[in-house]
Amino acid sequence: MKNDSIKILKGLLYVSLALSLFTALVSLGFAITYGFFNTYDLNTDIELLFPITSNTTAVVQFLYSMLLYLGISLIVWLLLKIVASFQNNKFFTKYQIAGFNLLGKLIIWLSIIDSFGSFFMRIIFRSRLELKLEISTFWLFIAIGAFFIVLSKIFEKAYQLKNDSDLTI
Repeated sequence: MKNDSIKILKGLLYVSLALSLFTALVSLGFAITYGFFNTYDLNTDIELLFPITSNTTAVVQFLYSMLLYLGISLIVWLLLKIVASFQNNKFFTKYQIAGFNLLGKLIIWLSIIDSFGSFFMRIIFRSRLELKLEISTFWLFIAIGAFFIVLSKIFEKAYQLKNDSDLTI
């Protein structure tokens, strides 16, 4: 990879990290506002996962949103660290292997937590059971997470081959 493309990728990741952290802070701000200052107006038409009908609903939704964006921020930060490790033209390191493996697992777990969280919150706050039988982004993110885990295995094999070739020289 060229250094310029790595710099551009790092810049995009920094912007993504800033936006996800900003969104998490905004969600926390709304949760605090609704939770402590009772500023909910029943005449508004705010709907995130489901219509907001009380302060409790608002606080739970905004805290849930904040936690998801913090998870996304962690994933972006980890990806940023892995990309930064490529900048020194060092490939197939143990850090990159562990980073890709952790990145894949975090993406899969965040997808599962998001799916189950929204499922149970719909049951609790809408008092009805909704099952969607469609191809959703859930499976896309599971596949992306699995890709990063497989990529870590490929990097691990390349690391072993690199070490074997270093020993023979």
